[in-house]
Amino acid sequence: MPFEELRALWLVLRREYVERVKSFSFLASTVAAPALCLALAATPALFASRLSAPRHIVVVCSAPEPARQIADAFHHWGLGHYRAEILTAATPQERDKLTSMVRQSRIEGFLWLDNAALASGHVVYVSRSGLDTLGRESLRSMIYRALIRARLATHGLTPSAIDLSLQPISLDLISLRAATVGKDGSDGVAVIVVTVAIITILEMSLLSYGIIVMRSVLEDKTSRMVEILLCSVTPRALMAGKVLGVGGLSLTQVLIWAAIAAGGVTAAGRILGTGLVSSLTLGRGSLAMFALFYVLGYLFYSSLYAALGAAFNTADEAQYWSFILTLPLLFAGMAAWSLFEQADSAIAVALSLLPPLAPVMMSMRIAVGAAPSWQIGLAFALMAAAICAAWALSARIYRVGTLMYGKKPSLREITRWLRYA
Repeated sequence: MPFEELRALWLVLRREYVERVKSFSFLASTVAAPALCLALAATPALFASRLSAPRHIVVVCSAPEPARQIADAFHHWGLGHYRAEILTAATPQERDKLTSMVRQSRIEGFLWLDNAALASGHVVYVSRSGLDTLGRESLRSMIYRALIRARLATHGLTPSAIDLSLQPISLDLISLRAATVGKDGSDGVAVIVVTVAIITILEMSLLSYGIIVMRSVLEDKTSRMVEILLCSVTPRALMAGKVLGVGGLSLTQVLIWAAIAAGGVTAAGRILGTGLVSSLTLGRGSLAMFALFYVLGYLFYSSLYAALGAAFNTADEAQYWSFILTLPLLFAGMAAWSLFEQADSAIAVALSLLPPLAPVMMSMRIAVGAAPSWQIGLAFALMAAAICAAWALSARIYRVGTLMYGKKPSLREITRWLRYA
């Protein structure tokens, strides 16, 4: 590329970057995305605090020992958001009375453990609105544990022997693939958090900034600004300047988000100490690989979006083809989540080597430690070849399409443009 063309490319790149980085939409989206993520993370805790007042339930148990164990379980081990009242009169009249109290909202609900329920293990819980999945499982586990303690006590075991028999275990997870050790699944949770964050940032950035490139080309084309620009800039330099300028903008935003995330993890580490928070920290090699595949994915998709903007006259005409370009990224996101636990399977390896899917799939496999160096290198080589092919194809369409106005071009006509160029 001659010096004058490089100079023109730099001018277009600087114009695209400076004008957009100072825009209000860029500043708003840069601040709004972390704020939205924080709000989504804090909402469950906020609702939990609002609903943390103990709810009054009645436990009707006809046997004294299970009733005592259930009362102890609620007090020492059970659900802290329940205030349990224990009754031993499991009569039909008592059940009708408690049902009426539930209807009148005087109590949240009642557990019915008569002799038949204790013998069969089929317990009934009557309430106004039922329980969610987590609450139902917690209540079931608590009753199950209390009944086991009661049955062991009736067989002569002392409380200390019961506690020793029911002592929970601690599971250490050792991953030979990732060469890490985690306690009670904390390492697995950290890998999931990191992988979801990486996939979200990749897909959101690649889609949004690819569409920004397309709209930038459409704006210059519809305003006839491109006719003035092409008087002093070659089509190849103009397309490269737009793609690289918007790419620099996307990298700036991602770096800001990374700095905010690093600050948040550091602050959480000081508050919570080491453990799960420390396992969220990635090595420099992994971060470099993520950045590399992000840049490669952006160059691949943005060049195609630039050709899409040059081929059509309005955003409405280009939206159908734009949806087609988004399908590989959407498929990659679903595949990455589905193959998370089989990241070293043959299908995961094959999908991570396909250029349209490699930025997301290979990043997922790197995050879980399932991508050997030769596969990363092969994916990089295939992505580089695909970018060169997409760049050459898009440059040909861009060269002819930016000066084409009028009717919506057909696929046959776009194919003729490739021969003209």
